[in-house]
Amino acid sequence: MSTLKRLGAASAAILKNLIGPMVGRDAIADAVGYVTNAGVPSAVVPEFIGQHLFDTTNSAWYKAYGVAAGEWAPAGVSGLSAAELAVLDGATAGTAVAGKAVIADSSFATAVGAINAATGLSVAIQKIGAMVQLDFTLSAVSMTVTDAAGSGSSASLKIFDFVQAGIQPIASRQNYTAFAEGAALTGGAGDASFVMGLGSVAADAGDAALTGTEVDFAPVTAAITLSGGTGTGTKFGGQGTAVDGTSTAADLYLNWSGSAATIDANSTISVTGTITLLVALLGDD
Repeated sequence: MSTLKRLGAASAAILKNLIGPMVGRDAIADAVGYVTNAGVPSAVVPEFIGQHLFDTTNSAWYKAYGVAAGEWAPAGVSGLSAAELAVLDGATAGTAVAGKAVIADSSFATAVGAINAATGLSVAIQKIGAMVQLDFTLSAVSMTVTDAAGSGSSASLKIFDFVQAGIQPIASRQNYTAFAEGAALTGGAGDASFVMGLGSVAADAGDAALTGTEVDFAPVTAAITLSGGTGTGTKFGGQGTAVDGTSTAADLYLNWSGSAATIDANSTISVTGTITLLVALLGDD
């Protein structure tokens, strides 16, 4: 043991040198020790399920959940495919990904629903007791703005499809950190005024107001005004009314609405920020 401490590692290669000649020495060393790789093991083929690997470049541990190339999950997380692992790496590095779910349990995420495929949109899903937390990341997610004649404009983007079930919204946090207007959105780009929220139906009136089922998952923000192309807004929400998704599965829409005073055109607006939504799944009929 003192020799092992001086070596500072218990890799399979070192254990094979420490264990005396005996039948099964290599198998024991492989099972007890670990292998190393310089970087994320996306191309490394595990020798057996449960094998441990240490990424010497990023100082991170992985455990094999299969025996095909890349079937490694971060230590303590099981069931991630190579594709999901790549998305997780990108998300933790701040890289925008298109319509991907970063999850800790594939089967559980399927039981909640599916993210909409929109460029720059990702979601992390985790179970907290009987509740589900969805953490959305928006990186310049584009929304199509529709002119509502004299009243203003509106925009909606479906960001998630829940499974068929009753959904009880519990709490939410919307944190919008940046926006970019399409050139046709206002008479002078950078002076738009609008509100945002999360609802089970798409916004259908451009009147700078979101009400009812347009914001039954997360409440409407205060007015956000872009000055010189910048604008931010944060909104917390508490418990709301249950959404009946038992006959038809509920959708989750990111809704936007602007007033005619500064917005009266068909255009686009891109949204950057994060959204945290805590809900309870109430089951199906």
